[in-house]
Amino acid sequence: MPLRRLSPEADAEEAGRRLRRLLRTLWEGRLLLLGGAVLGLVLSVTALRLVTPQYTASMLVGPTARVGAAAMGARLPVLIGRETAAAASEPGPGDEILSDFARYLQLFTSIPVAERLMADPVLLRGLFPDRWDEEAGGWRPPPGPVAGAKRLFLALVGRTDWVEPDAERVASALQNRLVVDMVGSGPMRRMRLRHADRAVALRILTAAARATDAHLRAEASRRSGAQIAHVRARLAGITVAEHRRALADLLSEQERIAMMIEVDLPLAADAIEPPGAAQRPDWPNPLQVVPVATLVGLMAGAVVVSLRRLWRAGGEATP
Repeated sequence: MPLRRLSPEADAEEAGRRLRRLLRTLWEGRLLLLGGAVLGLVLSVTALRLVTPQYTASMLVGPTARVGAAAMGARLPVLIGRETAAAASEPGPGDEILSDFARYLQLFTSIPVAERLMADPVLLRGLFPDRWDEEAGGWRPPPGPVAGAKRLFLALVGRTDWVEPDAERVASALQNRLVVDMVGSGPMRRMRLRHADRAVALRILTAAARATDAHLRAEASRRSGAQIAHVRARLAGITVAEHRRALADLLSEQERIAMMIEVDLPLAADAIEPPGAAQRPDWPNPLQVVPVATLVGLMAGAVVVSLRRLWRAGGEATP
């Protein structure tokens, strides 16, 4: 049976009836709408008072520049011609070239970097403030019912909760707090870290950046030293003049690399914008939380009004 098509006038009249019915339903449920909005407002304000405000420390990093007046990285030799980085890399499927900056980003929250950060007791206490007992001057299990329930559960399964942080816990805490965002489509990264104490947030971010660069510098120095020692050992046993010249050139190049690694400049990443934070807490933002929570409460009230209307319509239709 073909569907009956309504005229434009009938369509407009039907739309008008639906709109009037919707407005009448909303007007009848105006108290529920107002109550939902007020409830969302009250809950958001209460949550803002209960949640500890935090500061966001951020810094902008990028690969160390090799050329230009702003170049701050160590002048390590760059392979050219046939001795490109692609030719010097190990053969394998796909692009397996890994830059120092990529290593820097990966190691920022790694265990080796965390081990370096553990040398700063103030930083450790800032990362785990709930586990530090200021009066006793030592580490303790975190207080509170949630932490107590966790310890009870671990005890039931034969485990114990950790008390004093180790490198793995420090690395995990950094991973939970750190957010890395791309800046445009280039290689620069915006690194952000939140903490309730502004000074601690800046201290953690600065220390992690320095520790990561120091770890990469130590690894580069170790590799360069091993190569220099190996070339020197082989050079002592070579008698062919051509081979000795080649090894001498290689030794000279490696010694230059070792010397430039020791330069007190960033090795893998430049701090294009040094760590900084606002003077006031910026999370959570009341100007965003309160309006959104009020709107959600209003929408929840509208849902309740709609359900009430459907319930009444079903009751009226029942004989």
